[in-house]
Amino acid sequence: MSHGLHIAAALAVAGGLLACAPPTSAVRAPSPEITASSVTLPLTHAARMAGTPAAHALQPFVDSLVALPQFSNMHWGILLFAPERRDTLASVNADRLFMPASNMKLVTSAVALTQLGPDFLWTTTVTRTGPVHRGMLRGDIVIDGTGDPSVSRAMRHDPLDAFAPLVTALQAAGVTQVRGRVRASRTPAFPGSPLGFGWDWDDLHEPYGAGVTELLWNEAFTELQVRGCGSAGRRACITTSPLRAAPVIHADVRVRAAGSGAPQIAWWRDSATVPGITVRGSIALGDSISFGAAQPEGRATYLAAVTEALQRVGLVVRGRANGAVSGAERDTMAATLVVLRSHPLRDVLVAMQKPSQNQIAESMFRTLALRGTGVGTPDSARAVVERQLLAWGVRADAHAIRDGSGLSRHDYLSPRLLVQVLDTMRRRSDFSVYHDALPTAGVDGTLRNRMQPFAQGRVHAKTGTIDKARALSGYVTTADGELLLFSIIANNHTVPNREIDRVQDLIVERLIGLKRVAAR
Repeated sequence: MSHGLHIAAALAVAGGLLACAPPTSAVRAPSPEITASSVTLPLTHAARMAGTPAAHALQPFVDSLVALPQFSNMHWGILLFAPERRDTLASVNADRLFMPASNMKLVTSAVALTQLGPDFLWTTTVTRTGPVHRGMLRGDIVIDGTGDPSVSRAMRHDPLDAFAPLVTALQAAGVTQVRGRVRASRTPAFPGSPLGFGWDWDDLHEPYGAGVTELLWNEAFTELQVRGCGSAGRRACITTSPLRAAPVIHADVRVRAAGSGAPQIAWWRDSATVPGITVRGSIALGDSISFGAAQPEGRATYLAAVTEALQRVGLVVRGRANGAVSGAERDTMAATLVVLRSHPLRDVLVAMQKPSQNQIAESMFRTLALRGTGVGTPDSARAVVERQLLAWGVRADAHAIRDGSGLSRHDYLSPRLLVQVLDTMRRRSDFSVYHDALPTAGVDGTLRNRMQPFAQGRVHAKTGTIDKARALSGYVTTADGELLLFSIIANNHTVPNREIDRVQDLIVERLIGLKRVAAR
């Protein structure tokens, strides 16, 4: 029996319960074989169930879905909750711990909004270490960052525009040349490894697995294009973006004859010699391929971006965009040139939540540590987040937190914790900032192509996916206007993710169709 038929059979068993819930208009289930309309309900059973409120039918309905044979080797964690009437609509392992994947971002963003506020700005201080004489800055330009995540193509049409205030300040001081370098502070705001604890080794070359420093350029990844240019047997052309000259590319991609098949390209971060990205393979003449790769050295790439912004307007930088400056050097003739400011947190939340952007989440996580403890490390961030959860009344055994994005396989949350966080944020005056930053079903973000048309615009929720973990938690507005909270997490499954999605979508569909009833 196929997975779809198993689900159809389970719906038949729960048919009387489904009949009690009002149908939604223009409902389209995830696949034809599991539509509620395919359920055959014995008349006598329907009559027995006719007086049961729809909300009370949710628990047996949910139980029937999670008990399907294809899910027998995995774990479900589910909590459906009506906050205004404090009514638990359905619960499955709600207090057990699950890998939340990117549902961790619900916690990170909630704590950030609470502790930093929607108008919070990251600042990057730029100083000079020497005097200006006859147009020459006789020293270095030193960058002290605090993790600004908005210097990216996703948040700015051209991320180099973020450095326009620095260009203006140098021009106002009459600077045409910089004798020294563009350098980073020796006391970084985010010390230690740029990678999170428990991140999968196989993810580290991908854009979503890039490490995070306090100098974050283009969300820590670079876009590469490989083109089959010239003639067969020659090296292919490779360009990088948004920067022309960074990071360093170690390439050996050969051009094959035209029409000789799809590109065969492999890439990885390389630090054996000069840190850079190694690209190997072959590509047919006239063909092209584009992909993103994690930056091997985040700080160096950021400094190269500052240098390129200066050179673009004719300011000559004679030194190398690399290295760090000592405190003694910086104090010699030091002066602040400019303080760069990020986009506000309210906009950064959208850029993080809609596409589920890991590096923004990690920068936010370490920023909480920096602001709360003075040390921008993941361990300090974990302590800050755990204290906030405790203040919200969350049980200390309801979580294990190792990063801010959910990429770590050592993160664990309970569905009840996630619903508590959702409920806490619901009661805040800036709730709309939190709510509207989430993907909207059938509209945008990671839910753009899900739950159409039955949930379009009615569900604001965070998805989450890592290997063997699939999560969906957020808010549902029912057909008669009631706001409901839900968390549905699957762990250790061997079925395709689409089977988990079908269960999640069916449960959300039932929530949308609920009638408002009095609390039990």
